[in-house]
Amino acid sequence: MSELELEPMDDPADHEPTVVTSTFSDGHTETMTDVDGDGYADKVEIDRDGDGHAEVVYTHGYGPGHDLDTATVDTDGDGKYDAVYSDRNHDGRVDLYAEDHNHDGIADVAIADQNYDGRADLALKDEDFDGVADVTVTDTNNDGTYDTVHYSQPGRLAGDPFGAN
Repeated sequence: MSELELEPMDDPADHEPTVVTSTFSDGHTETMTDVDGDGYADKVEIDRDGDGHAEVVYTHGYGPGHDLDTATVDTDGDGKYDAVYSDRNHDGRVDLYAEDHNHDGIADVAIADQNYDGRADLALKDEDFDGVADVTVTDTNNDGTYDTVHYSQPGRLAGDPFGAN
């Protein structure tokens, strides 16, 4: 039996980031950055209105050949992300979604597929924007229907606060 000799992996810190910026005739730009030198974009920034501030940023760090797995969106250009979509297990489907409705930099709605079956099984909603979830819903048996709906404020009627079921 012969021994298998493995080459040591390159340290990403040994590579200078490769940055390519394209400017289009309508003034918007797209900047792609290959941080680790593997030939794949690790970050893509899109400045839709040409003001020098990226409204959409896509990132990944899973290695060569994998799709970009996180998208962050800044709809009002204040530098705080208003929505985040993330594919945490890199299967091409969004597993985590968060949205900031009042633009304070804190997610007001978060929906997660924790077992990666393609259905949301945990959702949180902060209706009064105090940083604490007012509504929590869970699908504990993974049948696609919420099993628990918890309101932090007494007297609320149960139902589907997210309009999903």
